[in-house]
Amino acid sequence: MNIRLVRSFVFGSVLAVFSAGCATSSSGLKAKTLPTSAFLDKGAALRPHRARAPFNGYWESPKFEAVRGNYRGISISPVTTQYLRAVDRPLVTVMEGPKAKDRPVAQTAEIVRNEFGAAFRNAPGGRYQLVGGKGAGVLVLELALVEMNPTNVVGNMVRYGAPGGSAVAPATKGNCALEGKLRDSMTGEVLMEFADNEQDKFSVVSLRDLSSYGHARTSIKDWAKQFAELMRTPATHKVEDSSTVTLNPL
Repeated sequence: MNIRLVRSFVFGSVLAVFSAGCATSSSGLKAKTLPTSAFLDKGAALRPHRARAPFNGYWESPKFEAVRGNYRGISISPVTTQYLRAVDRPLVTVMEGPKAKDRPVAQTAEIVRNEFGAAFRNAPGGRYQLVGGKGAGVLVLELALVEMNPTNVVGNMVRYGAPGGSAVAPATKGNCALEGKLRDSMTGEVLMEFADNEQDKFSVVSLRDLSSYGHARTSIKDWAKQFAELMRTPATHKVEDSSTVTLNPL
């Protein structure tokens, strides 16, 4: 039997099983809210606060708004990956084998830190100066990468060439989840915590669909800009969530 026919048959059978499961579990474009990790001190207190923050879960100290004006510097700690969960995308594992678990964890953690730093450097007004350590009037941002499931590149390649392929797009999506907490650098008091999960944006055609972590990098950039906006705006300002749909093929 032709090897291409065998691969097509295997893919079709596996995809039918997993896409059926996806269709029944989640038909929306927005990624589901995940349980928080032990990284967060206030994880049980996190709730959606969409009138202010675009994250799945958000908490801030009752005193934060009153004291935030006392801070002029922010230090971003190296991103921790010790709470990163194992790959949880059965279809990716079936289609891509061991490659699916070969994740660029350290590289992605550095991207997270760099993007958050760039967001503050480029923020209008320059309210917070990036600093390298503790000090009076300095906040410390600690971040944890907790999920990093790759996009199913093989599945997307086949999907693009299959009639009605968009119907199985949910089965090929990856996701990335981040948690963060903001402390007073001198006392260590936690003033804010957040958690969010984002999956691949929907698009008719996107080069990110052909990259295992291209969509994750987009999510990271969105988080960095959102957090920087949250920090420089008053409590009455709503930071908009990122769109689940994109027309940008790059």
